[in-house]
Amino acid sequence: MMRLPVRIAACLALLGLAAFAAPRAGAAEICNETSYVTHIAAAWAVEGGVAIEGWTRVRPGECAEVAQEVDLDASTQPLFFYAKSTTAYLGGVREWRGTVPLCVDETDFQVVANTRCAALGLASRDFFMREGDARERTVLVEPSEFGRRAQVAGIQRLLQSAGYAVTGIDGYDGRSTRRAVARFQSEAGISGNPGDAALIDALEARALERNAGSGLIVCNEADGDIATAIGHRAGEIWQSRGWWRIHAGECARLLASRLETDNAFVYAERVSGQGRRPMSGGNERFCLAPARFVSEGRTECAERGYTAAGFRRVPQPENGGVRVTLTEADFQGLRQ
Repeated sequence: MMRLPVRIAACLALLGLAAFAAPRAGAAEICNETSYVTHIAAAWAVEGGVAIEGWTRVRPGECAEVAQEVDLDASTQPLFFYAKSTTAYLGGVREWRGTVPLCVDETDFQVVANTRCAALGLASRDFFMREGDARERTVLVEPSEFGRRAQVAGIQRLLQSAGYAVTGIDGYDGRSTRRAVARFQSEAGISGNPGDAALIDALEARALERNAGSGLIVCNEADGDIATAIGHRAGEIWQSRGWWRIHAGECARLLASRLETDNAFVYAERVSGQGRRPMSGGNERFCLAPARFVSEGRTECAERGYTAAGFRRVPQPENGGVRVTLTEADFQGLRQ
C-alpha cells in the first residue's frame, strides 16, 4: 500500500474549496482533494475504549461529515482518522495514515475497542491524529495537489483503471479525457450527461469488475506482520520496489496491472519485536533498500547503494492475476 499526505484545511478558500458547505455544528469534515475514491474511518476516546466507525465513502472533489457524535465545541479530545482508496485502481490501494494503531473491519462497522484488534476479529490500521481547531476540517491530498481539479483527476484515474486511454492524470478536461468518457458512456449504455458523481460511480464499478482478480495479490497467514517487496519487468526494464506492510490474516494487491506471463517475483520479511526474518527459498536476485524504494535493474545492487536478496517467482497467472499465500513456514532464515 502506498502512503499519501494529509493536510489541515485552515483556509479552504485558498484551496479552491470555498463552494463546499460548512459542516454542521459538532461534526468534523474530511475533504478529498485526491484523484481517488476514498473510504474514511474516524475514532475518538469514550468511556471503556475508543469509538471507531467506518467507512464513509468520499468521491474526488467532495467533502463528508464524520465523527458526528462528537461535540467539537465541548470536547478537547483529539480525533483520529484513517483513509484508503478503493481497490479499483491500477497500482493497488493507497493509504492516508499516521502512527496510532486502531481497529477496523473490512466492511462498514461501528465498534468500541482498545488496541487488541485480533481478539475482536478486527484488523489494525495506523490512524493520524487531529487536535484543537484542526479537528474541524481535514483535507486529503496527493503530491500533485489538484485542488478544484480533483473531480476531473478522479475521472481520469478511473478511466485508466477501467482500461481507457487517457494521456495523464492532471485534472484538466482535455480532448483525450472527453474521448475516453464518450467511449465509456457508449459502451456502458449511458446517454446524455449523467453528472460527474454518477460518472465516477459508474467508472468505479467498471474498474472494480475489470481489476477484481488481476495483478499480484499476497496474503499473509504467518503469525504476525510481514513486509513485502516485488520484482517485475516494467516495459524493457527490470524493477524491484517495496515495502508493503501486510497484517496477519490479510491480503494486499501489490501489482494491479494484468499479468500475462510469470515475470513477477515476490520477497517478504517476517516482522517482529526481535527483528526481521527473511523469506526462504528465493533464488532470483533483486535489489532492496531498508526503507520504501524503487530500484531499476537487478544487478550491481551494492554498487548502487542497495542490498541483494533472493525473490521467488510467482506461479503462472490465470485471467491476468495470481495469489501468493505466505505462512510462518516460509520464514526460516536468520533474523536480520
